[in-house]
Amino acid sequence: MDVLFPAARTLLLVFAALNFKSMSWRLIGCSIVVAVLAADLPLGRTGNRKFDYLLGATLGTTVLQAIRFLLLVRPLEEYRHEADKVPAYQLPFIQRYFWLFKMTNSPRGIGWSFKVESSLIPVDARHRTRASFIASRIRWLFSHYLLLEAATLYTRCNPVFLSKASVTSQGYILQCLNVAAIPCQLYATLTCVHCALAILAVGANLDEPQAWPQPFGHWKNAYTVRKFWGKTWHQISRHDLTLFGPHRPKRNPWGPVTEDSSVRKPKDREPWATTYRRLCYAFMCSAFMHVCGDVLLQFRVWDDFLSTGTMNVPNVIGYSAPYFLLQPVGVLVEDAVVEVGKRMGLKESTWTRMVGYAWMWVFTSFSLVYTVDGLKNAAHAGYPGEGMGAQATLIEVVANRVLGVQLAPVMSSWLSRM
Repeated sequence: MDVLFPAARTLLLVFAALNFKSMSWRLIGCSIVVAVLAADLPLGRTGNRKFDYLLGATLGTTVLQAIRFLLLVRPLEEYRHEADKVPAYQLPFIQRYFWLFKMTNSPRGIGWSFKVESSLIPVDARHRTRASFIASRIRWLFSHYLLLEAATLYTRCNPVFLSKASVTSQGYILQCLNVAAIPCQLYATLTCVHCALAILAVGANLDEPQAWPQPFGHWKNAYTVRKFWGKTWHQISRHDLTLFGPHRPKRNPWGPVTEDSSVRKPKDREPWATTYRRLCYAFMCSAFMHVCGDVLLQFRVWDDFLSTGTMNVPNVIGYSAPYFLLQPVGVLVEDAVVEVGKRMGLKESTWTRMVGYAWMWVFTSFSLVYTVDGLKNAAHAGYPGEGMGAQATLIEVVANRVLGVQLAPVMSSWLSRM
């Protein structure tokens, strides 16, 4: 059983709750948390390559949180929950600890002073009663579970995922499906977990429905690389990825509200260099998180190969990074194209959005190839035989009982000829 990760999370909250004034003590606390997390990388195991990778990425996320909450900000003084009556630093230690526990488990800041209003999709007005909200989340849970099953079935039946062949080896159409399959599994898994937690929290009367908006943004907004990440995908991890700023000046959450500050003013447009620097920092943090997943997989590969006496061990570390480091390049290219279009008198329309969707799809389908190939091959080396003898998916059971079709052999036969 993994005990180092919970220990690191506990230490993070304890050190933050102590609210050290000295930067030296805060640096010592952060170093201890990071050291415990680093010690957990060789030991963390779930037995499943996807969950091992997610565990590694979660350890990386906790490193970023330790840097933010122990070095860069003083959460007890700089943040506020809408239900707070007094500043958190005035609370007893144990209350500060649980206040921080709740805050660190609210990555989107719902109900907190660091919430980014523009990035959240509010709960539909039709689903703001408990019964209608729970019914809507059950439907979401079922539909995304089917998506997870479909993506899992596809990766299990496609010989590309069972060999060292590149995901590009089956032509461009299947290349798009191949690079989308693994992100679809992640998207569906996170959505299912979010829906289950939302149903439990709202059903048990712990939260109001408004506290559980969708975990991802609208896909209709993903017609540029910038909007895909900012509006659709990076909803849950946005706060963790922007820890290095640069940040806009923020009002003290406990400061007096003047007449001027109570009126929302339009934001001044930031210089291009500032927004682009923030973007680069965010993707560097994202690359770091995912490389932590690489490291955990690498330890699994080392264990398997060294136990057999094989010295030619494949390298896994770093395969996740290129995809995320390429994203600022994509944003730079599309910003330049958009600026040229504006100077030519073009305005945003359905047609420009269609071109944007096509650009986004092509850019993603090629920029993901190196990462998917590397992680697929490494997982094949470190988790030999995974998926063989796996339980049939719900889709297979329905296809067999209703249509009399053995779906997996049919798919495998068809995909092997591609």
